[in-house]
Amino acid sequence: MNSLSKKQKLLLVDDDAIFVEIAKRTIEKTGAVESLKVFQDGEGAISFLREHQSDPDIIPDFIFLDINMPFMDGWQFLDEYANFVNSLSKKPEIYMVSSSVDDSDLRRAKEIPLVKDYIIKPVSLDSFKKILTNQS
Repeated sequence: MNSLSKKQKLLLVDDDAIFVEIAKRTIEKTGAVESLKVFQDGEGAISFLREHQSDPDIIPDFIFLDINMPFMDGWQFLDEYANFVNSLSKKPEIYMVSSSVDDSDLRRAKEIPLVKDYIIKPVSLDSFKKILTNQS
């Protein structure tokens, strides 16, 4: 797909207000996004997805998921998400986004089929563009 393709819907799940603000601005610059919802923990994101699971116009195309968050971290989100992913009207691509360069986190993410890739913060404009406009 090229940059003329449909605009994407994103879900950003991260409790770091500074990263969220920078990511929002960076994502906006890609010109590839129709909507962006932000949740500060996995719990809110899970509730949102469950509530709208049968509406493909609301389910995001991409989820950018932090690992370390209060209440429900990224790993717990993935465990919970796996319980109902098959009932979603569309399957978002999930990218783990973390400042952790810990090999065990990277390995663990790569072992989860629901996770498309693991991105280390900060996420560049080029990285967001590549993800949002060159879907495979």
